[in-house]
Amino acid sequence: MRIPTIIALLLCSLPAWGHTQNVEKKLRELDVTLENKAEYDARKEEKIGLLRSAVRDAVDDGSRWDATFYLFQEYASYKYDSAYNYALALGELAAKSTSPDLVAEAKIAKVTCLINAGLFKEAFDAAETLSEKGLSPRAQLDYYKIMVRLYYSARGYAQTDPYWDQYSQAGEHFSQKILETVPISSRIWHEFNANFLMENRQFDEGIKEFEGLLADTGLDLHSRAIYASSMGWMLQLQGREDEALMAICESAICDIKSSTKETTALRMLAEFLSRRGEVERPTRYVRASFDDANFYNARLRKLEVGAVLPLVEKNHYDSLSRQNKLMGTSIILIIIIAVAAIVALWFFRRQNRRLHEARQGIEERNRQLEDANARLAEADAIKVEYIGNSFYNNSEFIEKMSQLYKLVDRMLVTHQYDELRRSLKESTLDKERDSMYESFDNTFLKIFPTFVNDYNALFPETEQVFPTHGLNPEMRIFALIRLGIQETERIARFLDYSVHTINTYKTRVKNKSWVENEKFEAEIMQIGK
Repeated sequence: MRIPTIIALLLCSLPAWGHTQNVEKKLRELDVTLENKAEYDARKEEKIGLLRSAVRDAVDDGSRWDATFYLFQEYASYKYDSAYNYALALGELAAKSTSPDLVAEAKIAKVTCLINAGLFKEAFDAAETLSEKGLSPRAQLDYYKIMVRLYYSARGYAQTDPYWDQYSQAGEHFSQKILETVPISSRIWHEFNANFLMENRQFDEGIKEFEGLLADTGLDLHSRAIYASSMGWMLQLQGREDEALMAICESAICDIKSSTKETTALRMLAEFLSRRGEVERPTRYVRASFDDANFYNARLRKLEVGAVLPLVEKNHYDSLSRQNKLMGTSIILIIIIAVAAIVALWFFRRQNRRLHEARQGIEERNRQLEDANARLAEADAIKVEYIGNSFYNNSEFIEKMSQLYKLVDRMLVTHQYDELRRSLKESTLDKERDSMYESFDNTFLKIFPTFVNDYNALFPETEQVFPTHGLNPEMRIFALIRLGIQETERIARFLDYSVHTINTYKTRVKNKSWVENEKFEAEIMQIGK
């Protein structure tokens, strides 16, 4: 092998990227910040602890509302489950008051949690209960803000027509409401104007607006992270890579320092650097981003990180492969210059062993990712099926209610009160409930067509039951559990049973099965996988 060829191979094994001095300095700052992540999280937990004490020590509903609202804000971008619980607590406090503003703020808090978790269908359901009527200007502004975020977030998730256009028009509508409401000199006006320009791909004007916002030295860390991330995204699309890297790094640093777990900057940075050929940093960044998504329980962020992880891991694998080739070349060089072949072979085998271990680690992570994607795909399939069925059932219900209103109106006009009383029978409600159960059974069995057979496989032959139509009550209970509805109270409300009846049914069914009682529901969750 000629020396120039060997030198070329060695050069190819070196990092195939280069950063300007400023970008590298910013990346090193991010690396140091990431190393101190636990310290920032500890400060966050300490602050949360003080706010919890304030909630416990509150002497009246007013001070309790303020303390709970501050605690919700601390959790909003930190941990979904806790944020959601405090949003519900705000709802309970608001219900005791006579203030429309407090009721609206509590509902906005709930919608915020659902958007952060990627539960857009549930967020839209909650947002439908909101209205700007009767609210103060401040509460109206908060309402417009959450609607802008909801529609633009849903658009980014849907990515397809006709929803893209529908969500875009709605987002623009509420953005204009904000721009018409607040003073043009205010930070809020410039923030939503910048966001409006970005969403409409007017990047030059949007970047200028965000630069002006980021020039404020008194800006809080969370807002700075959002502005820098948005600007970095636009700069990247314009091909201004070094500027984009600087902005996204700044966003990631602010996210870490503010202990924000519902974030995109680290994931964006990992993807960006990985496409430029880096290995070590993208690997650390994407793993930290995945840890944050798991900690917060952000479903959408898990999907986004899951899309980047294979690219980062492939580059990691390719890097190890290049190292392996370099080691082979080194062995040849060692043999040529008469260095001990045994020592060279030992190094080569050691590197191969590392490569094999790395490959096994990659395969294991990919298996975990496939399992997570399968669970998310199943959840999406269930959502799609039930959303379609819900629209159809709601239209049928509205039609029936329309007919009923017409009948009642006609009988009231003609003073047919006795006939009206006879028409409104409990049996009609029972019939509607049976129709709802039948619709549920049909939809469920479309998603899990083998459910009845798999369910019966958990019992001895003498205890197996095969209904002629749909599901029997016991099967329906465990069908709801298979859909992820674990709360006995929710199951009882859906089936119009008492909680005691539901527990009795569950115990009786488990006692008949050959599966141990504590493992029975786990077996149910495996049906259809």
